[in-house]
Amino acid sequence: MASAHGPGEQSTAGYGPGAYGEAPYDGAGTYEHGNGAATYADGSRETAARAEVPHAGGEATPSAAPPSAAYGSAAAATAEPAATAPGSAASDPVVDAFGTLGEPAGSDGRRSMPLEGPHVLWLVTAGAMDLFAVDAAAQGHWHFLGRLEAGTLLLGPVEGPEHTLVGRPLRECGLRRIELRELFTPEHDAYGAYGATSAYGAPYGAAGYGGGAASPSALDTAFALGVGRGLRVLHEAPLDGEVTPEAGHPGVTGGTDDDEIQWMRLEPGSVQYGAVFSQEAASQLLVDGRAWQRMVDQQFRLLSALDRWIERLERAHEDRTAAGIEAGEAVRAQADQALLASIDTTGKGAAEAARATDDDTLTVARLAAGAAGIELSAPEESSSLSDRTNPVERIALASRVRTRVVKLDGRWWRRNAGPLVGHRSGSGAPVALLWRRGRYEAVDASGERVRTGRSTAGRFEPRAVMFYRPLPEEPLNAWQLLRFTLRGTRMDVRNLALGGLVAVGLGALVPIATGQVLGEYVPNAETSLITQVSLAIVLSSLVSAAFMLLQNISILRMEGRVEAALQPAVWDRLLRLPTKFFAERSTGELASAAMGISTMRRVMSGVGPIAVQACTVGTMNLVLLLFYSVPLALMAAALLIVIAGAFFGMGVWQLRWQSRLVDLNNKLNNQAFQTLRGLPKLRVAAAESFAYAAWAREFARSRELQQRVGRIKNWTTVLNSVYLPLCSLIMFMLLAGPARGSLSAAGFLTFNTAVTMMLTSVTQLTNSLISAASALPMFEKVRPVLHEPTEVRGGSAQPGALSGAVEARQLSFRYSDDGPLTLDDVSFRVEPGEFVAVVGASGCGKSTLLRLLIGFEKPVSGSVLYDGQDLAALDQSAVRRQCGVVLQNAQPFVGSILDSICGAEIYSHEEAWEAAEMAGLAEDIKRMPMGMHTVLSDGGAAISGGQRQRLMIAQALIRRPRILYFDEATSALDNETQRIVSESTRKLRATRIVIAHRLSTVMDADRVLVMSAGRVVQQGTPAELLADTAGQFHALVRRQIH
Repeated sequence: MASAHGPGEQSTAGYGPGAYGEAPYDGAGTYEHGNGAATYADGSRETAARAEVPHAGGEATPSAAPPSAAYGSAAAATAEPAATAPGSAASDPVVDAFGTLGEPAGSDGRRSMPLEGPHVLWLVTAGAMDLFAVDAAAQGHWHFLGRLEAGTLLLGPVEGPEHTLVGRPLRECGLRRIELRELFTPEHDAYGAYGATSAYGAPYGAAGYGGGAASPSALDTAFALGVGRGLRVLHEAPLDGEVTPEAGHPGVTGGTDDDEIQWMRLEPGSVQYGAVFSQEAASQLLVDGRAWQRMVDQQFRLLSALDRWIERLERAHEDRTAAGIEAGEAVRAQADQALLASIDTTGKGAAEAARATDDDTLTVARLAAGAAGIELSAPEESSSLSDRTNPVERIALASRVRTRVVKLDGRWWRRNAGPLVGHRSGSGAPVALLWRRGRYEAVDASGERVRTGRSTAGRFEPRAVMFYRPLPEEPLNAWQLLRFTLRGTRMDVRNLALGGLVAVGLGALVPIATGQVLGEYVPNAETSLITQVSLAIVLSSLVSAAFMLLQNISILRMEGRVEAALQPAVWDRLLRLPTKFFAERSTGELASAAMGISTMRRVMSGVGPIAVQACTVGTMNLVLLLFYSVPLALMAAALLIVIAGAFFGMGVWQLRWQSRLVDLNNKLNNQAFQTLRGLPKLRVAAAESFAYAAWAREFARSRELQQRVGRIKNWTTVLNSVYLPLCSLIMFMLLAGPARGSLSAAGFLTFNTAVTMMLTSVTQLTNSLISAASALPMFEKVRPVLHEPTEVRGGSAQPGALSGAVEARQLSFRYSDDGPLTLDDVSFRVEPGEFVAVVGASGCGKSTLLRLLIGFEKPVSGSVLYDGQDLAALDQSAVRRQCGVVLQNAQPFVGSILDSICGAEIYSHEEAWEAAEMAGLAEDIKRMPMGMHTVLSDGGAAISGGQRQRLMIAQALIRRPRILYFDEATSALDNETQRIVSESTRKLRATRIVIAHRLSTVMDADRVLVMSAGRVVQQGTPAELLADTAGQFHALVRRQIH
């Protein structure tokens, strides 16, 4: 007989098909109840299933047995009478027997019914209730088990299994809640208790039985029938849509090990439920509790089996989901490869372009770069670049020039995007796309030119490469920056000058015509001349409007060219500056320096055209005044100088406060940025109010400065409104007094109109200059970027492919000129492929040494050598491209995990997964819902500290670097993960220089450098240093152990 035991269960009887009514064992290995039929008190019979049982230790397998045979469910032996259909409550013996016990459970309109615990029996008296298995700890997926029809008794779920039972009553479902204490009747002794077990042949209850089997009472049968129905739902549960149990279902154990099924011999002669069973006492289950305990154990085994089955289903679902994600990633990878092939920015994505020779590519690239004013250098042979980058990218890296990809779509040959490097479709031959006479021309390496058009545009690949012109390496002033900005805008400047000359000529026409018409033609009634002059003025206005349109178009073109050239050049210059520059400035200052150029351009683009037009019109009218009357013209010029001086003084006054306002706004921006980044720390310290108070004080000061600047602007506006009428009044007084009679009527009208136009031009000019004054504080913030020398100069040599040899030769360093030495005469050499650990107390200079090795700081004396080459004379960015570096408190990029691992370079999904495997991060990524595409917030707050470190390690390892620098890169990792990282880095055969404190990391090193007070005080193998009991390394290890 098959029996499954719950935890801690000790059973001497098997739970066969007659779990609630034992039958004699026939001695032939077959268990039958009434020769295979269940006979009830009312005379009804039902055929029971058979289950073979081993005889005398032999083995047997279930024969024609339902799944209940393995679990000993009562369903088989107490199947319902053939005459009674489930759900027929009116004639159901279970409802008749127990329908008056307990209390009704309100189930109408309830979506779920908690079934409490095993101290409660639930009876379905009418309708039906669906039964579900749900996670006991957290409400998750509901697994449908079956439907409890009328006449079903269900014991409340036991504690222990991961899943519990929840009911969902259907419409018009009737339920009764029966507590087991209601079934207790103290009048019966142990042998008269329902659930007591008697010896074979001993009296059992009032009925007792001798050598034969006792006939169960009607209530005994009703109880077994109701409980059997409930257990049948559990062991035949069609989980997740399965109609019948199949292999692996909890109802079909087949003797599996994990279900802990044992075949054992069933002793004959005893019954589990006696004849003393009344509707009032219900056989006193709680007298000794053994029958009740067996019911609990039976349910425990079934729910435990359901746990394992649901776990297998969920695991299969996760596997299917993971397979779907992997399939999606594979499809995306194929799409990425197809896209990269069209973009043509890497060696893998530019198969056709790779077929072109490097010489042809260099020739074509120089044609395109020369048209943009860029000088290119031929790249040196470097295996670290040739395997991943195409010829165009190698040329750009060697020349320290930024590039971007341009999409050639639509009528691209008629839109000037600057000089480009493209490729012919199919052959991949490089061509220079140069703008000439309103469209592009394609120039190949041989010099052959082909004008592009609708018919020839399809001959080129849909992607091209554009070079960005960098700023000169020497410090720049404002004039040099302006010259750099205006390069390539000669035609636009010419159009602006032409428009200005026309404006000057037409500007003189208005006052002259006004004087002639009002002074001569109107008094003489010369209507024809008046009409002619009026038409001339209208015509001049149309011509002026046309040239103004030409000016505005030229200005827009210049703005676009200036923005496209200047802003990327400033960002490029900013990125090329040494790290010391960024350490000395706040985030707000750096943001102002980066974006200040764009703000200045917007200000100047609005001011420039107005200022140019005002100057030309004002100058022409001043010449006209001198022509009519020199004394009056000099008087007007004097008024102009006075007014200009007043405006200049107000502008300087405004500039003073404007500069303070810019500084304060930078401070506010930096404070807001730091507050937002440090908000978790502020909340831990309960310091939000202090942070807000600090920000509010600075914000109040900025508002005060804004009000002062606003008041100055208001005074300027008032002066603009007053001085023009005042100047006109002064001129009238002069003509009425000292200059009386010096001008005719026509000359006076012309002079007065010219003075008015000149003063109006001055008004426009002063307003423009005051607006332009706000750009001066912004330029002061950009000036350090323009004056700071770049990290890599034009004379820097290329390092070539590094072997991994690193040497520090008499290094000394201090952070400030008057500060103490952080490093003092440090010297050592690391051979290619060697693993060197640097240890020491905090503050001894380990991290500073690493910053010098990678070129972030410059030593006061001494040098760092790579393959015998001084790092100061090398292109340090080219050196770092062959190194993998993980610094303390390194933060991942904002974006997906894939983007963070790959960085700015293009790698395949397979390479990213391999890097994650090497860093011990792959399993963590697989458990994330989006896998490699999981998005990380700023600072990687969504992942743990150990995962963040492993992510940065994966980013360093994906390039297969020749040299690895780790600064406490594994401090947050457990020993197993650290072992994986160490083994992965060892297989790379790269030179490893690791700063660490953990003994497990240090003991694997080939050599250990012990630092103290900026000096190397010990070096050798770990074993040698441990043997020196008086050394500092031995003391460091001893402190870790103890």
